[in-house]
Amino acid sequence: MIAPPPPITIVIPTRDRVEPLASLLESLGASKPGWLASIVIVDDSPSPTDPSARFPHLPIDYRWSRERLFVSRAKNVGLAAVASPLAFYVDDDNRIPAATVPRLLEVLRAGERIGAVMPSVLYLRRPDLVWVYATPFQKGGWNFDLLGRNQVRRPELESRLLPTDALPNGALYRTEALRAVGGFDERYTTNSSAPMCRQLKLAGYDVWADSGAFLLHDVEPPGVAWYWVEHVARDPERTFHEVADWFRFRRELHPSERAFGWRAAVHSLDFLLPNLAAVWFRARSRRVAFTRAVIAGVIAGLRRPPA
Repeated sequence: MIAPPPPITIVIPTRDRVEPLASLLESLGASKPGWLASIVIVDDSPSPTDPSARFPHLPIDYRWSRERLFVSRAKNVGLAAVASPLAFYVDDDNRIPAATVPRLLEVLRAGERIGAVMPSVLYLRRPDLVWVYATPFQKGGWNFDLLGRNQVRRPELESRLLPTDALPNGALYRTEALRAVGGFDERYTTNSSAPMCRQLKLAGYDVWADSGAFLLHDVEPPGVAWYWVEHVARDPERTFHEVADWFRFRRELHPSERAFGWRAAVHSLDFLLPNLAAVWFRARSRRVAFTRAVIAGVIAGLRRPPA
């Protein structure tokens, strides 16, 4: 007899994205998953928009914060509400195909020390294109190898477990593993998926990307001018934290690097320059605010935290 799937809680941090969140919930409602325990939505939008009435058939646990939480703290608020042995964290601008979570569940069932597994990610509007298969570090550990990014799907890379050092967009976690490492590290205000991956590995857990399971990321695909900046050209405050988080995490990875500031600055150009250029073209009315946010983020991230 095949064991029934354990209950799984979905946790969705969100802010000011009512319709993308609704589309994500529709993708869950359409599949009617038998494993679904609850959907914890942690919303720090300026005004609450509880989707429960719109989706009465879904077990939604909506939690609104008057205070802005940002992503990592919102994830921990969600973790406090998880009562199931497994939790699937997903960003609100994704869709979850019906086969995705059951396949990830089989990976976790295959090894008790697997703490988390992420699905690979395709573009929703171009599912023939890969957003990323997995995100292992490049040699030297400064930047990630975005495996498959913006390439046509490669059968030889699919239906495999791939090493990864970050868990972007979504991942299925053992709840006990999340709690064993103290939850998501709130020192990284918005980008705690790579620190979480590192925390799990240091605690003795394995972490994988399953390139046979997919999320569909609802962002502009290649071919649209400055497409890669769509998700950052909205919120200078979040941009500040994303930049600062990048530098802080690299300092944690390279604590003995004598010329840390210079090396980090050089490696950061891979993402800072393209994003700054795109913001200047796509968010012209707010280009000064974004430029200031990036500069302030670099300064804050390079500042050595107190011992």
